[in-house]
Amino acid sequence: MKAEDSQLIPKEKLSEFSQALIGRFPDGGIIGLNGELGSGKTTLVREVIKTIAAKQNIKIERVMSPSFVLHQSYEMLKPPVHHFDLYRMAQVTETMLVELEYYEIVEKVRTHSGFLFVEWPELCVDKGILKLTAEINIEINGLSRRYTTSLPGISR
Repeated sequence: MKAEDSQLIPKEKLSEFSQALIGRFPDGGIIGLNGELGSGKTTLVREVIKTIAAKQNIKIERVMSPSFVLHQSYEMLKPPVHHFDLYRMAQVTETMLVELEYYEIVEKVRTHSGFLFVEWPELCVDKGILKLTAEINIEINGLSRRYTTSLPGISR
């Protein structure tokens, strides 16, 4: 990752970051979200969902965290958004992902467009099984967050 791919972003600027992310992936992508508990992974996904919904005049009352159900989908959006949270799973294997129907969603995202966000990808025995397009690392820095990506043009 290059220095220009990292930026300290206050919470009120998260909307701009999510717009840049959507602009970089107009048809979506499979994105791993790394960061400690409470760093803002779900907050980022929530902002992406709200941004896409607002552009389509779709009102979403509440964007739920998938922490307990492991997966939430927002298929009414174009592109649709899927959100997995692997925190409650230890040593995620390919078999576990098959049971969660993860690969069916990967196939949908790849063939029809959509976003698939995966929190805690480091809990997989091998990150390669997630088929990630990109990763975003989030670090807490006071009231702001530092978002580091492997994607030039996301952090401005």
